[in-house]
Amino acid sequence: MKNVSKLFAALILLGLTTGSCKKEKSKATVAQPEPPATSDYSYKMGVNLNEQVDVADMQDLADTKTKWVRCFVEFIDVYKAGTINTDAKIAAFNSLKSRGYNTVLNLKFNFLANGFPAVNSTDWNNYLNFINTLLAKVMPYTDVIVVGNEPFIEAAQSTWNEPLNSFYKAACDKVHTYFVQNNINKPIFLGSFDNLYLTDRQSNAGYTNLLAFAKATSYLAGVDLHIHHSTDAEMTTALNFAKDKIREDQKMLVTEFSLMKYWKSYNNTAIAPAFITAANASSTDKIYAPSASITKNYQYIDYALKNPRPAEEWYAFWSNSPYLEAKKNYLCTAYKAFKATGNVYLTFYALRQAYPLNTDFTADTDPWVLNGLFLNRSVEQLNGRNQKSYSFLDQFQQIINNQSPCD
Repeated sequence: MKNVSKLFAALILLGLTTGSCKKEKSKATVAQPEPPATSDYSYKMGVNLNEQVDVADMQDLADTKTKWVRCFVEFIDVYKAGTINTDAKIAAFNSLKSRGYNTVLNLKFNFLANGFPAVNSTDWNNYLNFINTLLAKVMPYTDVIVVGNEPFIEAAQSTWNEPLNSFYKAACDKVHTYFVQNNINKPIFLGSFDNLYLTDRQSNAGYTNLLAFAKATSYLAGVDLHIHHSTDAEMTTALNFAKDKIREDQKMLVTEFSLMKYWKSYNNTAIAPAFITAANASSTDKIYAPSASITKNYQYIDYALKNPRPAEEWYAFWSNSPYLEAKKNYLCTAYKAFKATGNVYLTFYALRQAYPLNTDFTADTDPWVLNGLFLNRSVEQLNGRNQKSYSFLDQFQQIINNQSPCD
């Protein structure tokens, strides 16, 4: 991490002249970035825990072999509850450093649930001021900070340009000012920008104005993306669009990515006959055909979530379902796209299946549970351990170990 710190030191120091908050200007000149040749820009893949760090299996995390972990903090919830010193998720996140991990933390502001306060109102300013309190708690244990989680998903569309832009610009300036005042030389990213493969996002004033702010702001190291998509082309489109909107010296994070939308398009499709045939032909007694009333993919997933299956059966479902088998090398496909872009610094893939107990999985449910490296919900444990995904964990480990699984 020493090289990374050196890379961003010049981006952080005394760059107050570019931000949107006029109250916190400095007379110092903006330092220029170090030449890329002197810095470690090597691409790395990590694990995404979202807000689940306090319930994640630490042995599963260790088994991935990664050294990078990403989480987010529910900023407004913590502020309103006054629990910053007792919050289990913050405590668990802070403990990652002692386990040897490098960390990325997104500050999530859920204005869809809470609504934007009036600009410069007491609540508005209290939110911004609380940033300092939170940073004091987490920055000793954080290597990269991202202002935002999914700003546009977490706000009503009518607010996407304003007041959303004004708030996130002010929040970025708050973080930067705190870093300067406390001599912190760590990268600040802005994001996450979602669905950038969609033309209505690419042309939306809220998106384009916030991207323009990122490009114009010298202390920002780059932007964060979330890419949950259906096709390979959508991944490439999102990466290339974002790359074109930032400076050459800036980088991109992808703190979330998955084929969730592709999986969902097959929720209501009939279960592949090959899976039923394989189950009926099995002599292992560990691959069972579902009941005759379970005929759709979503119904089998619902059945597995409520009645965890033997790993052999879950793997048979994947290998005999053409839509799943066709994407078994997804992490390799994504890895190649990230590397080809040229300025992607860190990307993060889901560790586990987060799905509530006793909850129906329907044809309209977003199938995040098909993404995970470990199967903690749909598959039985073996000797008290979660079992690995059909193919993704093996590819992930090879990527981490530089074994070139994708050639």
